Formats: sequence, C-alpha cells, structure tokens
Amino acid sequence: MVIVEMYAITIQFFVEGWIMFKLVDLMAKGLDATNLRHKVLSNNLANANTPHFRRSDVDFSTIFQQSATLPVVTTHSRHIPSIRKKGTEARIIQDRTTALRNDGSNVDVDREMVLLLENQLHYQAMTDVISRRLNLLRTVIGEGR
Repeated sequence: MVIVEMYAITIQFFVEGWIMFKLVDLMAKGLDATNLRHKVLSNNLANANTPHFRRSDVDFSTIFQQSATLPVVTTHSRHIPSIRKKGTEARIIQDRTTALRNDGSNVDVDREMVLLLENQLHYQAMTDVISRRLNLLRTVIGEGR
C-alpha cells in the first residue's frame, strides 16, 4: 500500500511539475513575442514621417492558442498527460487598410506610443509570472528554507 501511495505522489509531482514548466515555456515564448512586437512598434515610430509607410504589428494569437491546453485533465492518476504541439510563432502583419495622412502613411504616433506601453506591461506581467514560478521551485528544492 505504501508503494502505491508513493507512486501516486510521484506521478502527481511529475504532472504538476510538467504543468509548471509548460507555463514557464509558454511565458518565455510570450516574452519573445513581446520583444518582437517592441521592435516592430519602434520601427513604426521611426518611420512615422516616411511617405507611404505602412505600420506593422505582431499577431499573438498563435502564441497563446495553447494556453487552453495548460490545465491537463486526466481520468486516472496513472495517466500521463498528452503533449500537443501547436503553432508557437508570432507573425508580423502589415496594416494596409488605412491611410491617416496625406503622404499615405498610416502611422499614428500617439497610438503607437500607447501600444508600446501596453506591450511593456505585458512583458512585465510575464516576467513576474516566470519569476514567481521559479521562486516557487527554489522554495521546493530548498525544502521551504
């Protein structure tokens, strides 16, 4: 009976650890995407006065599609969770729909600055999540010391 309980506890730690590292991996991909978005938005601002320049942005939808797969549900304590690979690459998309100014450029400097601030907040939130998860891991390894 003791061996069965130890085995169940080991499986539980494996599953919980897998979920934790999956979350950290997902957040790391999100950090890469926010870094890319920062570069793209900065490029938009740098070219705000370039005639016929079209703004670009980063599509995050493929990065966070797999967030729905994080809460793994198993029907038995001995089941190992499945790992599904989905698209994890951020895409740069160009906005060709509007022209705000007479020179054909569609960069709105105020909007780009707000998007940069929003992107910075997303980056800080993701680094906070990663930091908290790694601190939890350090606490577990150090037996709560």
